[in-house]
Amino acid sequence: MYMNLWLNYKATEDHFLEHLELVQDKPYELHFSYNNFIKLYTMHLIQPDAAEKLVAICLKDIELFPKFRDECHFRNPTYGFLPFLPSFKTLILHYENRNQLHEAIDICNAAIHYELDDKTKGGYPGRLAKLEKKLEKKIKYS
Repeated sequence: MYMNLWLNYKATEDHFLEHLELVQDKPYELHFSYNNFIKLYTMHLIQPDAAEKLVAICLKDIELFPKFRDECHFRNPTYGFLPFLPSFKTLILHYENRNQLHEAIDICNAAIHYELDDKTKGGYPGRLAKLEKKLEKKIKYS
């Protein structure tokens, strides 16, 4: 039943929107609610509005990050790490796939500023170097 909910784009979005209202003023819970939307919109990019909503929700989560980080550390003072934050990586990949390299670089720089890890070998610094090379080629051959 739960998996079927994910397959129904509109019903799942409506369910998440109801929950969103309950956590609007709670940065910790709000972040995880945003993660659900990110997963939903990524799964349903063929929907006409999903890509636009994916960008908007990732940007909201990125804006929320300092409050989420503070709340996370407050709730888990002995943890030396944060949970994985898909909003940064998802948005970078989204922008890169659409050849919006300046935007991808901006988000990558924000992730580096916050000292985040994208769980890849080179991390965000490696991703940034790749994006900058790609941008140089684009400018060179334009």
